[in-house]
Amino acid sequence: MKRNGIISQINSIEDEQDTSIIYFLGQELTSSNETLDEYKQNINRVTKDDILKIAQKVRINTIYFLRN
Repeated sequence: MKRNGIISQINSIEDEQDTSIIYFLGQELTSSNETLDEYKQNINRVTKDDILKIAQKVRINTIYFLRN
């Protein structure tokens, strides 16, 4: 599963200043107080069924055609 990659990226948030700024700005804009540990715990709780439920709700909004 890609979960380990996501957790690794979350772990790197504290290692890079610009990534930390972006993360905490997002927290401020969404009025979220989720710590990085809580964020990782929530990622670990996601199941295959959760992903399938969300995937069923996805609808194509726009199609782009690229040419030379």
